[in-house]
Order: sequence, then structure tokens, then C-alpha cells
Amino acid sequence: MNEQVWTTFKIVAEIGSISQAARTLNLSQSAVSQQIQMLEQAYATTLFVRTSQGVHLTETGEVLYRYVTSLLRLIHESQGAIKELSDSRPQTLAIGASLTIAEYLLPGILAEYAKNLMNAQWTVSMANSRMIFEQVLSHTIDIGLIEAPFSDPHVVVRPFFDDHPTLVVPRGHRWFGQEEVSLDEFLQEPFILREPGSGTRMALEEGLDHLGIDVKQLNVRLVLGTTHAIKQMMLKGFGVSVLSPLTLNEGEEQLFHCLRVKGLNLYRNFSVVYQRDLMTRTGERFIHAVMTVPNGFANAKH
Repeated sequence: MNEQVWTTFKIVAEIGSISQAARTLNLSQSAVSQQIQMLEQAYATTLFVRTSQGVHLTETGEVLYRYVTSLLRLIHESQGAIKELSDSRPQTLAIGASLTIAEYLLPGILAEYAKNLMNAQWTVSMANSRMIFEQVLSHTIDIGLIEAPFSDPHVVVRPFFDDHPTLVVPRGHRWFGQEEVSLDEFLQEPFILREPGSGTRMALEEGLDHLGIDVKQLNVRLVLGTTHAIKQMMLKGFGVSVLSPLTLNEGEEQLFHCLRVKGLNLYRNFSVVYQRDLMTRTGERFIHAVMTVPNGFANAKH
């Protein structure tokens, strides 16, 4: 018996009508009836009871249906396994990540948890969260890792890490070593701000908004597009900033100090975003890696 005969038997059993099964299978009713008769002859038994309302399985038909269902499942699984094994072409995956994630979190994910994807060709692009989200929407990239709360009905958004941006001051600043400053002090201090669309900036804007304060009330001296640039300008004395604790590498505790702003609570989710219907098996494996890695990796940094 070939797969077509088993499939025909299964569809007839589930639908309960030879005519409807024929339409589903795009076959003639006579062709469906012939295949059922072929099975009944092979097993020397009646598999269906015919009535004016349709057909239903006999006791022996029920037994065969259970085996056929398992058989077809195994056939499909074996086809998928052989295809995956025999396909030697490298699978491609385009990843986009916001700057903080790309610089401070993604390398650890790829190095420690994605070693089973070595047959994939990777491309990683870096941009702010808004741009990465738009690239997922436009199919420019397969998967995005962002720091801001964007949403769209066509995109799956799955939070994978909780981040708490904090006020950071450079070595030599009068606040270096303090645990907390007042909100008024914070608003008056020369400040280095991230560009619009940045997840860090959006977290700060949201935190200020909860206090009825517009980001324009900050004493902004510079607007910069990368964390590295902000840290360098802080060390040159241009001001303080708000950054993720993830961005302070081991050894930088002598250069920068984190402290609280009284009453200002900053919080955000890092999220993986993708279009479900366009996801490949390689993409699914990467998403699994992202969802199971970052909290442990990040906690090790603190």
C-alpha cells in the first residue's frame, strides 16, 4: 500500500463521507471507493459501514485507523528528518539588535548557547530599537532584539529580559560614590542623551513622564547615538547620563559609578520580535536560545 491509500482511508474515516473526502483529496468518488475496496480486500474485512448519511468505521476499521494515524505521522517525521540531514546548504538568518543588546548581551548568547547552529550563515545589524522593529515589519531582517515597547498585529513580541537603566557619572564627578541624588539635582546637571528611537531614551522619557516631567526639562548638553560615545564624552567631562548596568564592562567600576535618582524609577523589557509565519527552523532555535539565556548571563555581569 502506498501513502496515498493510507491518507485516503484516514480522511474518509475522519470526514465520514466518501463524496466530501473526494473533494478534499481532489479525487473522483470512484477513485476513493476503489482505494477503500483495495484496503478491505487486503485485510479481508469490512472497514466501513455504509449508510444513507455517510460512512463510519467498523470495529476492525477503528483498529486500522489507529495504526494508520501512527504510520502517517512516522512517514512525515522521517521525511522531515531526512530532508534536514541531506540539505547541506547553509541556512541564513538575518538578526537585528539594538545597540545595547548587540554590544553587551548578544555576543554571550551566540558564544554560549547557539553552538548547535554552526551550519547557519549569520548576519547581525545594529540600529536603535525603532529601526530594528521597522526592519522586522518590512522583512529586511528575520529576527529583532529590541529595548523598547513597540507592537504591531503582524509581529510577535516576546520579552526575554528585565533591565533597569540607572544614572551613571564619571570618575572625578562630585556625585561619584554617592548612592542617591535628588530629582532637582538631576534635572539641573549637564546631561548626555541618547537619540530618538533609542530604547534607553524611551525608558527615561517614560520614567520622567510618570513624574509629570518632559525630557526637554533635562539640561541636555549632547545627544549621541551609541553608549560607547556617551561613556567617552562623560570621561571628558561633558556631563552624566542614564545607561543600562549591562553597558559597564568588568574593570570600568573605577571609571564610572551608578546611583539612584530619588523618585525616578526606570524599567524596560528587552524583547525578541519576529513574524511567526516567516520563521525558519534555524530562527526558531535562535529564539529558543534567546528566551533561555539572558537573565543568567546578565546576572553574572552584575
